[in-house]
Amino acid sequence: MSAFAVMTVAVGCSSGEATREFTIPKNLCGVSVPTDALSRLLPASGENLDVQQDGDIDEGNELCVLSVDDTQVLMVSRERINTGDSAEHVLISRARVSQQKTADDGAIAYANRAAVSLIKCRGAGIEVEDISTFIKVLKPARSDETAMKDLITDYTATYKKQRPCLPGS
Repeated sequence: MSAFAVMTVAVGCSSGEATREFTIPKNLCGVSVPTDALSRLLPASGENLDVQQDGDIDEGNELCVLSVDDTQVLMVSRERINTGDSAEHVLISRARVSQQKTADDGAIAYANRAAVSLIKCRGAGIEVEDISTFIKVLKPARSDETAMKDLITDYTATYKKQRPCLPGS
């Protein structure tokens, strides 16, 4: 009878575990992302991941929405904004996050469920605007402050290499 009890427990444990069957994307809105950081923010289970991209690359406004099993779980938006705003202010106004941390000399503001970065376009023929990247996780995605910092930091560094401030970029 004890062998039966052990077998029942083992079957009960394995049948209740949720699994992730989808593949973590390697880029969002045309920018490579750290898959480890992104993985820690996405749901721990699910079958299908879909990435929808919308916007005009030439205008500098793009939106990528990740959905797992038809539920939106993460969004990344990039837009050109007027100079003079701060990453902290954008994060407060876009995500209502008052408890936040900063990195990269204030060019990045982040919390466990959202992050913002600003790329200042100076001396590149565009003196009147900056580029803002906003990332937000939506339930059932997971909040993870370290993963959010890693994601926004690496995403922004990679995006800067594409020289988005130059006209026509």
